Amino acid sequence: MVVYFAFLFHIYQPPVQIPSVIKQIVNESYKPIIEALRDHSEAKITLNINGTLTEQLHDYGYDDLIGAITTLASRGQIEFTGSGKFHPLLPLIPEPEIKRQIQLNNETNEHFFGKLYNPRGFFPPEMAVSEEVFKTVKKEGFDWMIMSGIANILPEFPTNHISVHPNGLRVLFRDDYTSIDCAFDKINNIDAFTSRLKYKNTSQDMYVILGLDGETFGHHVKHAIRDFLIPLFDALPHRNDVKLCTVSEIVDKFPKGFTQVPRDSSWSTMPYDIAHDVPFPLWLDPNNEIHLEQHRFFMYALTLIHLAAKYRDGMNEDKKRIFDNARNLLDRGIHSCQQWWASQRPWYSPDMILRGLNEVLMASVNAKRSIPESNPDIKDAMELIMGDMLIAQNKIVLSLI
Repeated sequence: MVVYFAFLFHIYQPPVQIPSVIKQIVNESYKPIIEALRDHSEAKITLNINGTLTEQLHDYGYDDLIGAITTLASRGQIEFTGSGKFHPLLPLIPEPEIKRQIQLNNETNEHFFGKLYNPRGFFPPEMAVSEEVFKTVKKEGFDWMIMSGIANILPEFPTNHISVHPNGLRVLFRDDYTSIDCAFDKINNIDAFTSRLKYKNTSQDMYVILGLDGETFGHHVKHAIRDFLIPLFDALPHRNDVKLCTVSEIVDKFPKGFTQVPRDSSWSTMPYDIAHDVPFPLWLDPNNEIHLEQHRFFMYALTLIHLAAKYRDGMNEDKKRIFDNARNLLDRGIHSCQQWWASQRPWYSPDMILRGLNEVLMASVNAKRSIPESNPDIKDAMELIMGDMLIAQNKIVLSLI
């Protein structure tokens, strides 16, 4: 029996991240991970890098890191996935916005990584999935999508076949327990790790997918690269019982199995959340008043942007520039971190909530400014919407004081 396993590392920073934090994480995590792969030619990972981080690496002068990732991709040591560029929680935005975020992500990463960025698989931010996400991801041409193990609805967890959504998209589930124990430094040596991979008492070959924030290694767990990842990369070429693969190699190796429609969930969703019908508790908890007002605020802003977009063709160049700026600000502003920092489970940061809120507000103001003067009725309608927006904003701000 051989256990085929894959590391799926997700690396991302919000578009409003503090520059010093990005620089710290680059030096503690991103560069050492890439160096570990470079020094171990048989090691490989599946990598999700959201386009907003790729742009930030370029803007802060880390083109050498982008180049090193590109080189490893050319050697087959890095497999890319698709995602949403600015890391929105996809189930909480409408289908046109899901599609837009996917396409923006593709355009950005293709610009920096060239033809090597040609992902077969898709990483939904926070592994948050819903039927609308499955539909859009399939339409965008992806072959498979990863999600949390809690999304699986089959009686037995898939380990020797690949589940298939009714639309034909192959759906894969991370091993939540092993992934979480790695992330929290409970599995931190080779023997413990390989023993955990063999948890299933079977003579059949099986697979395990480990999905983690890449920042776990070196940033959150300072010694994880030196004491775990590098020794593991050293040892694996000499073992026949466990084999490191990319996720797509696992998809190609194991047969299609049962059809299923995975449940709405994220990689932070717990069984008690499912029992209470709260699939996305860190981003839209019905008992969290900030979450409710944030969601209302975003939906108002989306309405304004889509209203303004209908009049773009009739705008002069100055108005088009204002609208395009509004569109970009909203793309950035709906990143998931501001809701995550409002979850109080246990994370809470008024600063991060307000940074995201400000981008959405600026997008809304500029959307209204972009409407030509020849359309006063639309301006009046937008003014009414913005009035409701400001009520929601006021509730959010007062709740932070």
